[in-house]
Order: sequence, then structure tokens, then C-alpha cells
Amino acid sequence: MSLHRRAVLCALALLVLILAAPAAARAPRSPETERLPPTANAGYLLGYPVPTYEWHGCTATATATTKVERVPGAPPYTKGSRQRLVTFQVSTTAPYVTWRVRKGYTICGAEAAVVMDNPTVDSELLGEIGYTSGRQRGSTASDGRETIRVHIKRGAIGYSDFAKFEGKTFSIDYVQDVAVFVKRG
Repeated sequence: MSLHRRAVLCALALLVLILAAPAAARAPRSPETERLPPTANAGYLLGYPVPTYEWHGCTATATATTKVERVPGAPPYTKGSRQRLVTFQVSTTAPYVTWRVRKGYTICGAEAAVVMDNPTVDSELLGEIGYTSGRQRGSTASDGRETIRVHIKRGAIGYSDFAKFEGKTFSIDYVQDVAVFVKRG
């Protein structure tokens, strides 16, 4: 093989490595940043019971709190960054929270701060989860019985005090807050 041909092959191999490096360095796929429909990731545990910065690739939020008494020690309710883009109806009966996005906008997804329960654990857990919604409107369970289940993987929380919650599937006792993530279009 000629020296020129070897140099060309080496240059091509180097180019392939350079182009492949950014792809290998990308962060793993995440429902927080990946563009997904608003029905995706219901029950996905996000951790601490406040909305994330980004959900399904959107950062503009509107939030509502239910009329249920707040859990002692829960983080305070905070308004969303684009509160006027979503109209909420909050009730003392099911569905406890309904939402509708303003014309010209679309719902990317919803999250909820929920109180979860598992019969094998001696206490409840308050956490933020992915919730389901339509593109224009959504609500918590129409009959008040939440069917979304939250599976917490082993090691997902990472604190020894919370190890009893890991590796189990929880039902939702009630929703405390709802955050709706929206975008134009």
C-alpha cells in the first residue's frame, strides 16, 4: 500500500473518530430533555416533590395546587414560569385538578407531586412523578382513584434512610400539586 493511500485511510479513520466522539459523549436519553408526547412517562419517579426544570423538552410551566392539606415538611407551592398559559380548575371532588392550555400552545407533559403508598412499607412517600395529559387538556383521575403506579428502582433514591422505598411499586394516595409544561404551537 502506498504512503499516500495509507495517509488517506488514516485521515478517514481519524475523521470517523472525531465525528463519533460527540455522539458517544452525549448524555443518556432522558424524559426530561427528550421530546415525547404528553402521555409518556406516567409514573416516572423524578425525586424531590417539586417540578423539574425541563420535562419532555419544554421548560415553560404553569402549576396548581390541590385543596388537600399540604404534607408537613413538604416544599412550598410555587407558581410556574408561564402561569397565564394554562387555565386550571381545582375542586374538592374528583377530578381534583383539570387543566387546559391557551390557544396557540401545546402541552408537552405534566408532572405531579404525589403522596405514594405501598402496603409493605410503614410510611408514605411524597415525590414528583411524571403524569399523563392530552395535548390541549388533562386532569387528575376523573373518579378520584389514581391508576398510575410508580415503580422505584433499587438505588434510585440513593439515601440509606429511603432504602425501604426502593425496589417497590407504589400507588398514588393523592395528588398535592400539578405542573403542566407547555410550548408554542
